[in-house]
Amino acid sequence: MSADTRTQVLAAIVTCMADAMAQGRDGFAAAAAEFPGTPGGVLGEAYAVACDAQEEAWWRTIERTIDGEVIREAVGRAGAP
Repeated sequence: MSADTRTQVLAAIVTCMADAMAQGRDGFAAAAAEFPGTPGGVLGEAYAVACDAQEEAWWRTIERTIDGEVIREAVGRAGAP
């Protein structure tokens, strides 16, 4: 199996997990049901990737919130006498 094929299979499993997680469902269980017979190690790897993406999205939200607050404070201070 080529590395490209492995990457594509892993991406399909990660997408399944991420979609399930976005709906509040168990991503691991959803992928296990969608792709029966997939080894636990592969599902575990995909779950780690899906969780990393979810955490990265959370961090981006936090950073945007903080950046927005800092900008508002700076503009407010600049306009104050």
